[in-house]
Amino acid sequence: MAGHAGLFTTAADVSRFARMMLNGGELDGVRIFKPETVKLMTRVHTPETVAARRGLGWDVDSPYSRPRGKLFPLGSYGHTGFTGTCLWIDPHSKT
Repeated sequence: MAGHAGLFTTAADVSRFARMMLNGGELDGVRIFKPETVKLMTRVHTPETVAARRGLGWDVDSPYSRPRGKLFPLGSYGHTGFTGTCLWIDPHSKT
């Protein structure tokens, strides 16, 4: 498949990654990404003429955003896990 086709790891590692993203790129006192990098990765980069809204490697609002469900607002982001782990992150509720 493609190198971007999913996340392949343990649930514990996915949880740590999500906590790092929610903490502005830092986890357990270790800086992985700058806060500006997290914001850049997770904001919409698709043109307004494209219906599917995506960040850099993240789904924001598209026909594949089903994991967002009805509880997570716009501004949350995730990866649908086409061949791997599904992950959805809401920075507003820190979920």
